[in-house]
Amino acid sequence: MTNMLKARQNWLFCILALATAVALAWPVFERFATGDTIRGEPVSPYWFAAFGVFAVAIVASMLLELPRRLHWLVLALQVAAVATMALIVNWAMMTTFLMIVAWQVGLITTWRRATVWAVAQTVAVVAALAQALDPDLCWVIAKAFALQLLVVFTAQAVRREAATAEKLARTNHELRSAQAVLAASVRDAERLRISRELHDAWGHELTALGLQLEIASHASDEGVVRQHVTQAKGLSKALLGKVRDVVSTLREAERDELDAALRKLAQSVPVPRIHVALTPSLRVTEDQAHALLRCAQEAVTNSVRHAQAQNLWLSVSQDAGGVRLLAEDDGSAQLQDLVPGSGLLGMRERIESLGGRLAAGARRESSGFSINAWLPPTGALPA
Repeated sequence: MTNMLKARQNWLFCILALATAVALAWPVFERFATGDTIRGEPVSPYWFAAFGVFAVAIVASMLLELPRRLHWLVLALQVAAVATMALIVNWAMMTTFLMIVAWQVGLITTWRRATVWAVAQTVAVVAALAQALDPDLCWVIAKAFALQLLVVFTAQAVRREAATAEKLARTNHELRSAQAVLAASVRDAERLRISRELHDAWGHELTALGLQLEIASHASDEGVVRQHVTQAKGLSKALLGKVRDVVSTLREAERDELDAALRKLAQSVPVPRIHVALTPSLRVTEDQAHALLRCAQEAVTNSVRHAQAQNLWLSVSQDAGGVRLLAEDDGSAQLQDLVPGSGLLGMRERIESLGGRLAAGARRESSGFSINAWLPPTGALPA
C-alpha cells in the first residue's frame, strides 16, 4: 500500500470513528441540553471532558505515526476515558464506545490479542459501572461485546487485505525492476554484437577497401587501376549492405521496445480499457519512440483524470514519411479543458522539438477526446 493511500485510509477511518462516537454520544448531548436525566441522575458536564479526551485520543491513534508502545498507551487512554464516562454517567450504553477502540486494536495486531483486549476493556468498563449503588448491568453490555468482536474480525480482514496489497505492490515493483534489467541486458548484448561486427567484419572490409584504393592510386597501368577501382566499388557496396542490415535491426529493436512499452502501459490501467495498435512495418528512432511513449502516457492520464472514458485507442503508424500517434477515447469531451494544461504543453514542446506537430481536441465524429501527434523522418537513419 502506498503512503498516500494509507494516509487517505487513516483519515477515512478517523472520520468514521469520530462520527460513530458522536452518534453514540448524541443521547447524552440531548439530555444534557434539555435537562433530562439518565437513570434518575442529571448529566454532569465532566462527562464531556472525558468524551473530549476520548475523541482526541482517537485522532492521535489513527492519524499520528506513533511508536508502538506509545500507540498502545493511547489506546489504553481511550479505554480509561470510556471507563471515566461510565463512572460519571452510570449507563450500560457506555460500553458501546469500546467498539471504536476494538476496531483500532484489530488493525494493528492479531485477532487473538485483539480479542483478549476486547475482553479486558469490557471488564474494565463494567467494573466502572459496578461502582454505582445501582449499577446498570444489562443485556446491552453483551450486545456491545458482540459488536466489538465483529469489528475486530472486520479490522483483521482489512489488515490482511492491506498486507496482501502491499506485498503485491512490492512484488510488482521487483518484477518491473527485473524486466528493466533484462531489457538493459538485451540492449547491451545487441550493442556488443554490433561492436564485434564492426571490428571483425567491417574493419576487415574497410582495410581491404583502403588497400584497393591505395594500389589504384599508385598504379600507372589504366587497366590495373580500373580493376582495383572495380574491386573497391564491390567492397563498398557490400559494406553499405551490411550497414543497412544493422540500421534495420536497430530500427526493428526500437519498434519492438515501443510496442512492449505501450502494451505494458495498457496493462497498468484497469479503466479505461486501452487498445494498442502498431503498424508492422513501423520504423522509429530512439528519440521518436521516447517522445511517442510520453505522449501516450499523457493521453492515458487525461482519459483517467478528466474524460471518464471506458476505452482509449492508441495507434502508431507510418504516415506522410513520418510517424503518427493517434490517441482517442470515448469519454465526455466536454469535461476536457481545451485550454492547454502543463501536460498538454509538455507534450507539444516534446513533439515540436523533434520537428513534429500536435493537435488535441474533441473528436468530431463522436464523443470523446483526441490527441494527434506527428513526427517527421528528421533524424532517422537513412534506409
